[in-house]
Amino acid sequence: MPLTAELQCRAMTHADLPHVLALQHICYQPDFHEPLDAFESKLRAAPDTCWVISAGHASVQAYLVSLPVADEAYPVLHASQCDASTLPDELYLHDMAISPVLRGRGASRRLLQMAIEQAHSMGLQRLSLIAVQNSASFWMRQGFHARQPTSQQVADKLASFGSDAMLMSHTLAHNLGGA
Repeated sequence: MPLTAELQCRAMTHADLPHVLALQHICYQPDFHEPLDAFESKLRAAPDTCWVISAGHASVQAYLVSLPVADEAYPVLHASQCDASTLPDELYLHDMAISPVLRGRGASRRLLQMAIEQAHSMGLQRLSLIAVQNSASFWMRQGFHARQPTSQQVADKLASFGSDAMLMSHTLAHNLGGA
């Protein structure tokens, strides 16, 4: 794919899910491969916080699945039932994958910016995620910091992502003065 191909970011649709699953298999170790019903449930619960990127005429080359949650109600890995909170206080970035052909071309920054803008529009206080596969340093460069689970329930969910998983958050700055 030529480096000049424009990145096109848009809302994820059900028709994108086969491409999302294929990309997940390229980017993640087998323990992290979630089934179709897990993605369907998350997309159904939060269609406004899931995005894909394509470049040129290529199919989905990057995606971000995120969920508005309250009280750290993060889904466990492989959860086939997922519900978005009606009164969320943060946006949980559940899964982001970037095709090797798009790495270094700004796709992750573009998806993260979409999440930040959506979180701001929803009045949310922070973004959170569980870093896996040695990705914590990447997320730190994006302004996230490691934090300890605040309850045994959150610790159990964190453990479902493996022994090296790290809970991380990014507090959002809000314009309090209006502009």
